Amino acid sequence: MSTTIFCNKQELQTELTPMIEDCFHVSSLIAVDLLLHLQDHIDRLRDDVNFVIEYPYVDRVYRDSYYGYFSTKMTVYPRDCIRLSLFEGILDPDEFREKLDREVLQKRYLGFIVLRPTVPNIVGRSLISPFALKSHDFLCISSTCPATAAAVKVIAEGFPHSSQDGETISCAETSIWSIMEYFSSKYFNYKPVLPSIIIETLRDSSNQRQLPSGGLNIYDMAFALKKFGFGTKIYAIAQFGEVVFKRLLSCYLESGIPILAALDNRGTGGNIGHAVLIVGRNYVTATQIDNLPVTIEENLAISNELRYRNIQLFDNDDVNKEYVIIDDNFPPYQLAHLSSPAHYYNDIEWGKCKITSFVSPLYPKVYLDAFEAKLHIKLLFLKVGFLIPNGTELFIRVFLASSRSYKDYLAKEAALQNDIRDFILDTPMPKFIWVGEYSNKSLMKQEKANGLIILGATEPDLANYKALVFAGYGDRCYYPDADTKELVEILLPLNEFSIYSSNLKHY
Repeated sequence: MSTTIFCNKQELQTELTPMIEDCFHVSSLIAVDLLLHLQDHIDRLRDDVNFVIEYPYVDRVYRDSYYGYFSTKMTVYPRDCIRLSLFEGILDPDEFREKLDREVLQKRYLGFIVLRPTVPNIVGRSLISPFALKSHDFLCISSTCPATAAAVKVIAEGFPHSSQDGETISCAETSIWSIMEYFSSKYFNYKPVLPSIIIETLRDSSNQRQLPSGGLNIYDMAFALKKFGFGTKIYAIAQFGEVVFKRLLSCYLESGIPILAALDNRGTGGNIGHAVLIVGRNYVTATQIDNLPVTIEENLAISNELRYRNIQLFDNDDVNKEYVIIDDNFPPYQLAHLSSPAHYYNDIEWGKCKITSFVSPLYPKVYLDAFEAKLHIKLLFLKVGFLIPNGTELFIRVFLASSRSYKDYLAKEAALQNDIRDFILDTPMPKFIWVGEYSNKSLMKQEKANGLIILGATEPDLANYKALVFAGYGDRCYYPDADTKELVEILLPLNEFSIYSSNLKHY
């Protein structure tokens, strides 16, 4: 028989303790101790969050690890889990049996947490809405997942999270699992992967055993994601330098792409190596925009043009943001600056950790990467023929978007000049595009822009305007002729328009 219990935050420990004893086959003292591992997750939740506790629960991720590993051990491991479903406000069990209340329940549903019998790391597969947190003043990418609560179908939304179990999945495997959960919920050509699939995928490329997991390096993680259908790109701070490295990470995040980051303290003589996901950022304030310094451009053609024309260029990727981090050692949605990405550990050695490289899981036909796209967008804007007065202040924001989502945004953006908007909507585009929005500090604080460049992300050859789709600023716009690839000029004002904001969800 299954057990279903309704309770609030204050009652949760009392209700869970005997259930953990029974489900995980542990003593009451151990059960109370295990709840301490859950307490940090619960403390971050709003006080009006209530719970539906269900046991036994069959979790597909834990069952995969159970049959592939835990069931083969001499110690007997239970195969069932406990699931906590989160709701806003007081729960009445009758609501789950009355048809008229189903839509209300969905609006109040805030996700779930699975507790698995992998003592002491019991927090398993989870999907929690940022709205469930006391503090959710950030933007992030999110996925959806069908679930049930007290037998009622609901849809969870948030970013997938799990702690490592210490034996079958380390930080690397949980990061790969999270990425695949995210993409499989958004694109039909990606599928979720279980721990055994990750292990099997890496079997032939590894020179050592996969179980128990000893962790993966950045190249192993990139290889696994490549095998799962991504055109992965690895970026290292040693290759690009700190300034460009941080800009690239920011640019991909603004594109709605989860960043798999490797951090360590080996540069200071330590031995920590860890993998986390970066999935969002804090809101950029007017003060941060005001305090943003003029960009330092390492490309000589760009820096010389800016200096010659006395143009001040500010780069959105230089804003000193706090990033939203998914770390399997902590509850989801930690906030940290890139200068101290592991500050929430409150540990001296972890405090020395830096992000040394990251993997960007790109759609395989995105052949133009962020580094080349940003350079080309800056050069095009300065050289394509726009009448940019000397002394102009420019603010640039570059991101990747699907042409489908971008055209949907354009169709609703009434501020654009109608003829230009219709022209862009009627222009054929590849599945993904790079977009450069030009503005100034004053306009950006209003989330507006007055310049636009669109590149096809499937064209790495940047000669002769092959990648250019559209460029507009001031009183003129340009596009390449379909046959000659020569620029065609249109004398129409672009007007000010709202910036694109669909890559990251507001909370």
